Amino acid sequence: PFVTLTFAQSLDGKIALKGQQLLLSGKESMAMTHRLRLLHDGILVGIGTALIDDPQLNARYVSPTDHLCNNQPQPIVLDPRLEFPLSAKLLRNFNNGTGKQPWLICWTKNDQRKLALEKAGALVITIEAPDYNVNGYQTCQRPSISSVLRHIKAAGIDRLMVEGGSKIIQSFLQSGHIDQLIVTTAPTLVGPRGVSAT
Repeated sequence: PFVTLTFAQSLDGKIALKGQQLLLSGKESMAMTHRLRLLHDGILVGIGTALIDDPQLNARYVSPTDHLCNNQPQPIVLDPRLEFPLSAKLLRNFNNGTGKQPWLICWTKNDQRKLALEKAGALVITIEAPDYNVNGYQTCQRPSISSVLRHIKAAGIDRLMVEGGSKIIQSFLQSGHIDQLIVTTAPTLVGPRGVSAT
């Protein structure tokens, strides 16, 4: 898919506080981001962002007369070990009819957890990770961003918006699979407690 990577950062390049939510967007940039969400088929975040922010991954701060309002993006979470909480807003929104079914992309086998998440309303997509033999030890690596994007494209997502967190941002930047980069800089300093985007 066409990939847009977008994030907000402070003047000193921080996007979050370690293990905490950090609000850097003002109302104007929030409106821009939500309008941008409507221009994409899906929004992807990592499990860290899902656990810390409990995001809704939809477009709320847009005009009700916007002709794209009925075309909400597909929420997608990269969740390698299926840690997604059963109490997440994404599941609540889907179950009460106000949001799309969240897709959880994993690459571990945990059938019990998969069944629990599917029963709660998630669609779990398992991607096989390649096995490598390193110095006699069998290791399981994560699938490449290319592999993840191929699965997302095959599922019908032509335009993907990637919103973070830091590991996802770094993975996509290193992958070379970004078509558009949008960075909003807030006029504030976070300091050494902050997590950098890169």
